[in-house]
Amino acid sequence: MSRSGTREQELLRGRTLAEQGKCQDAWEIVEPFLEDNPNDGLALVLATFIMEKAKRLPVAYHLAKNAAALVPGRSVPWTNLGRCAMDLWQMDEAESAFRKAVMLSENDETRGSNLTNIAAVLIESGRFVEAETPAREALKISPDSLKCRSNLGFALLGQHKFEGWDYYNTSIGTEKRPELKYADEPRWNGDHNRNLFVYGEQGLGDEIMFASMFPEAIRDSKKTVIECSAKLMGLFRRSFPGAAVYGTRWTKKRNWREEHRNPEFSCSSGELGKFYRNDVAQFPGSAYLTADPERRIMWRALFDHKKKPVIGIAWTGGIQHTGEKFRTLTLEQLHPILKSVDAHWVSLQYKDAAQEIAEFKVLHKDIDLVQYPWATLTTDYDDTAALVAELDLVVCMQTAVAHLAGALGKKCMVLLPKRSQWRYGTQGDTTPWYASLSLYRQIKTEDWKQPIHRIANELARDFRRPAATVQAA
Repeated sequence: MSRSGTREQELLRGRTLAEQGKCQDAWEIVEPFLEDNPNDGLALVLATFIMEKAKRLPVAYHLAKNAAALVPGRSVPWTNLGRCAMDLWQMDEAESAFRKAVMLSENDETRGSNLTNIAAVLIESGRFVEAETPAREALKISPDSLKCRSNLGFALLGQHKFEGWDYYNTSIGTEKRPELKYADEPRWNGDHNRNLFVYGEQGLGDEIMFASMFPEAIRDSKKTVIECSAKLMGLFRRSFPGAAVYGTRWTKKRNWREEHRNPEFSCSSGELGKFYRNDVAQFPGSAYLTADPERRIMWRALFDHKKKPVIGIAWTGGIQHTGEKFRTLTLEQLHPILKSVDAHWVSLQYKDAAQEIAEFKVLHKDIDLVQYPWATLTTDYDDTAALVAELDLVVCMQTAVAHLAGALGKKCMVLLPKRSQWRYGTQGDTTPWYASLSLYRQIKTEDWKQPIHRIANELARDFRRPAATVQAA
């Protein structure tokens, strides 16, 4: 590799290559500098950025820590450390690093960027009240920044301040909330009696939650086309007969009927909030999904045969970038709940849990816990919905099945991590989205004993009755 040009020029060229996704080429520039001097702070800053781009997050994190230690008087190493720590869900460290970066910021632009990062950390940590201040400060510096505006939206909605919808919706068109259109129609402005295309967004739970506003959108539109994940198509078609529903959200080709190819406006499902959910009183909280009646009959026949309570349970949720590590329990941790009542426990895990269940039952042979894979490990959520509809109760981690239970009107006890999402607010044991959900909040991060024992005690109280009585109820 040529070492021509100044050190700063070469490192800048390496960063440009990394921004273009050419991480190997960028590494070939920075590596010789680090071979000459492993403690070259600026080279470590670039190495951090390259490893971030390459998704080598643990490596990036340790490079960032070294860079911050070697160049402590500049903001960039601390910003990098904050970003890497945040990617690994080390939120306390991320917040501390970003606050140092704010103090060291060389100009308003850098300061605003780091205030935005602080707001994002606080939002991911469920600290919405605290997040509002840095979000507003950042927005004063960068009033046109979509990230600043969407952060403020999350902070406000997490406090049930529904003026947050306008800020939240500025994130439409970003990587997390891509904007969809059928042709070149404009975004919906709320006009009634028009042809409307509504598309699902984010994860399966978000699609289900935002679908609670479909009845109002269908009522106010001349013709409504709903695009959702294929997994939800059957369930949504039955539940919203006044709309045309297509499961083409993740496909490139839309095989829609001709009469549905003329929307006058398009709108993401989350965007409906600014039209229909501007006060807690506007949240009906009632059931709005309809499970397949024939599949329900099959489950009812099986569960009647059990002659005891039938309770669904799910103990993990999310993926790495949505806080999976804080939304994961083991069956052993849930043992107080599982032993609290003689029930037929049904796994609602969306990943195969057969081996985990088998290993648990070796130690706890008295626990009647099963997995029905044809109902939960399926590409058709209608299978899962019919099962959940016939359960006596659901106990679960913050995960998509909580939304399903709430949308079906099924009583559901939700274990909520301290770092919870905006839709669950900051306090209280209910959410306006679903009347049938009860929230059991974690008081201290990584300590689940208190909410688990609360649920166990309530189950022991509520199901302390003869099996025949439970069956007849």
